[in-house]
Amino acid sequence: MLFFFIASALLVICPNLIIQGIQAKSYKIDDPFSGESILHVNPSIGISDSKGIEPKSTSATDSKGIEPKSTSATDSKGIEPKSTSATTRIDAVGDLDCSNGLHDQIKKDKPDYFIALGDLCYNPDLSEFHSTWNDINNGKEFACVIGNHDAEEDGNPTIFKQAQQYCQDHWYRKVAGGTTLLLGLDTNGDIQSQIHWGQNLVTDQSIMKGVKTVIFFSHKMAHSPPSHHHVESSTIELYEKIQSSIPKGIGIYEVAGHNHIMAESKNGHWFVSGAGGESHYQGFTTGSDWPFVNDKDYGYLQLQIDNNDGNVISTHFYGLDGGLIH
Repeated sequence: MLFFFIASALLVICPNLIIQGIQAKSYKIDDPFSGESILHVNPSIGISDSKGIEPKSTSATDSKGIEPKSTSATDSKGIEPKSTSATTRIDAVGDLDCSNGLHDQIKKDKPDYFIALGDLCYNPDLSEFHSTWNDINNGKEFACVIGNHDAEEDGNPTIFKQAQQYCQDHWYRKVAGGTTLLLGLDTNGDIQSQIHWGQNLVTDQSIMKGVKTVIFFSHKMAHSPPSHHHVESSTIELYEKIQSSIPKGIGIYEVAGHNHIMAESKNGHWFVSGAGGESHYQGFTTGSDWPFVNDKDYGYLQLQIDNNDGNVISTHFYGLDGGLIH
């Protein structure tokens, strides 16, 4: 009786506090870099994971012996973030070969963040990807997006489930002193639910406070030079509808893989970084919209952001040996 008396009193005194506390649990946005929820979002704006995506496993390993991404907020042993720097560096590359030395070069490079752009080593499961990148991927500076070979399109149910647990369906993170918003999207996922999520995200004033630049990361690209993989209408819709909701005056960048090339658009805002080691697609040519296209070398993209104003102050492609390509 005493328990019910106390509970009833609390409901009378502060019902909103109790209700909001319960609701908030259903609307956390996961931070892929730290493994922790970065905030509780007002349920009324509907920011949540796509329907049908299983929550991250609470077990230490999955059926293939792959550990889910660490929930520790400590830095990874492989990369030491440069929190005192005036700039933030992000390395991004997709279509990975786990045996070509890319991992070692990224580790030497010591970026503030590393983002794997899908097609994570082309195996039936993520065991090799996990073992290769284990010293980097447990830290708060690592994230990934799901590729078509990590999904059921060209993969299998096992790797898809692992990729959902490991990369998450979609995510966001504010970096560079809060001036830059990173969005990770699943171009093999539920497009409409991600549009809804993204539109609510970029119109939330508390999230967008101080944001000067938004950078999209996905496996499939919304823009690309004439290529082996054509741009898909669903990806264009995903990007365009979220971008149309971004407040005016904010810079927008796109970084994707899928085509096994390095490419930068004339406007300097669209990048294809799919030269992570899988066999090249030959026959690409430069053009007025894409003055830089490289289908010969393997390497990765690096973006450097000014922490004071969110400006992307440099974009370069580097080779597997760290040498400058573009």
